Amino acid sequence: MDAVRLEKSQDLLVQTAAVVAAQREFASRLRTRTIRDPLTGLPVRSLLVDRLELSLAAAGPGTGRLAVVSCDLDGLAALDHRHNPTIADTARSEVAGRLVAAVRQGDLVARVGTQTFVLLCPGIVDSDDAESIAGRVAASFAEPLRPAPDVTAHVRISVGVALSGRDSTPASLLAAADQAMARARADRLSAGRTD
Repeated sequence: MDAVRLEKSQDLLVQTAAVVAAQREFASRLRTRTIRDPLTGLPVRSLLVDRLELSLAAAGPGTGRLAVVSCDLDGLAALDHRHNPTIADTARSEVAGRLVAAVRQGDLVARVGTQTFVLLCPGIVDSDDAESIAGRVAASFAEPLRPAPDVTAHVRISVGVALSGRDSTPASLLAAADQAMARARADRLSAGRTD
């Protein structure tokens, strides 16, 4: 009888240790995945992907579609060369503020690269809704950035939009938005536009 109790106690200890180890691993992953960009305070790619996964899982006929908007800004990297990294970082923070101001409440703005930002916009009724958001984002960069009192920086933004469908995944939506942004950038450059 004592051997049976001892075996059950050992099994319980092993199960408890496994649960504790799994909780620690989860907590560790959560800490690293919830890190925000230290410069802008915006979520990083891992948070964006998490939100995309959750939003896609919750999507249904009554919730609308998701729009993923990829934004790339030309001209930010030049600030590092013309001025200094502090000026460039201040400009990136200003970009983040303009993007947050251009989206709707409940939308997510994430910084995924040096001059690349991605917006997650749930509850989109149709492509006109998404294009309206993209238009507001583009319009928010009509005026130059002012990262310092004596510095103005004209940046050019390329915006690409992807809408969710039945088989969408975070990876497919991000890739489609990036491709749309690359096409918009190529069109702008081939037309010789600098705005």
